[in-house]
Amino acid sequence: MIAADDLAEWRRGWRIVAGAAIGMGTGILLYLMMMSLFITHLTREFGWTRGDIGVANMVAFGTGAVALPIVGRLLDRFGFRPMVLVCVPALAMVYVAMSMERGYFPFHLAVMVWGGIFGAGTAAIAYTRPVIAAFERQRGLALGVATAGTSLTGMIVPPILGVTIAAYGWRAGLYAMAALTALVGLPIALALIGRAGDAQARVSDEVASGRWVAVGQANTRDATLGEAMRGARFWLLAVALAAVNIPGSGIVGHLAPLIGDKGLSDAAAALEVSFYAAGLLAGRLVTGFSLDRWPAPAVGALMTLVPAVGVVLLLIPSPSFTLAAIAILLVGVQQGSEIDLVAYFVSRSFGAGHYGAIYGAVAVAGALSTGVALVFFGRVHDLTGSYDLALIVGAVAFCVGAGAFGSIGLVREDGIY
Repeated sequence: MIAADDLAEWRRGWRIVAGAAIGMGTGILLYLMMMSLFITHLTREFGWTRGDIGVANMVAFGTGAVALPIVGRLLDRFGFRPMVLVCVPALAMVYVAMSMERGYFPFHLAVMVWGGIFGAGTAAIAYTRPVIAAFERQRGLALGVATAGTSLTGMIVPPILGVTIAAYGWRAGLYAMAALTALVGLPIALALIGRAGDAQARVSDEVASGRWVAVGQANTRDATLGEAMRGARFWLLAVALAAVNIPGSGIVGHLAPLIGDKGLSDAAAALEVSFYAAGLLAGRLVTGFSLDRWPAPAVGALMTLVPAVGVVLLLIPSPSFTLAAIAILLVGVQQGSEIDLVAYFVSRSFGAGHYGAIYGAVAVAGALSTGVALVFFGRVHDLTGSYDLALIVGAVAFCVGAGAFGSIGLVREDGIY
């Protein structure tokens, strides 16, 4: 039975959740899922290696790591709407610029820097803020539904994009992504969210004992970024985020060529991206539902152990389409839970007064590890002819991430609460 107060929250905030879902689903996270579809076309046409592509993407995410704390502070100061009005059109221009490339690698690097600067303002750090402001009792589920937007577009877009690229070329695929981001996602997201993204929320549900309990049983003051960084929870969360992004981003960033190396066709590889997106959807909804009911550290640890099985399955030399789909789906489950977990931990541990700044600082670890992962997976393939060594490292990293999430529940920080 759903409580009346829970229903009231959803009646007030469902439009915000829907708008955030559409915004995230057409932002930079969509590019992270789609970029593997362009790798073979770029390497074939320009003579670049997969490692070169990895370096370019590392530059993008390295730039994003620098931009994220700045974006977070600007969000705290000016609110959600001004940030996305600037960053989303700028991201669309990145796709247009990529479509104009003629093989000059420094130009490609410059485009990646541009994407890293403005892509941060189209991601979860921006779109989870209005959700945090609107939901307290049902925050976990609301975050899960909101972040599911990336999963839905990830299931719908890859087959369409694959057909577009096959029929009209990879440049047409980039034009399609630019239109989807600027002309579809942004207007709808802004219309649904309205001015709610500029609201402030008072959050926290941890009692003095440090246990994770139901919302409303305790209140705490907002922590500043400096206070957060002096505590172990901040650093455990950063370690967990870095650990899960090494295998997660490495696999999705090289998904199409990785699957192709296993003997599956380009069309099958594009379809596998949809299975990854289905895993994202399942992970986000299950995680969001669970966070409102069970201890968040335990939820984080369990959801991070699941994909290690998927990584092991990807080590099979010639998997069937079905087995590869199961493996990719399991990896997607964890990647789907990631945004829910980070947003939930930050808001519950440190409050919402400096949510953007703290989220941005934690997300630096994710952005840097994503960049490293994209280069690592590409270089491992260049040197060994396969991704197997990178996959083994990835399985270990998922276990490290699970341990870090679980350890957060053991830390008591009275200085913050």
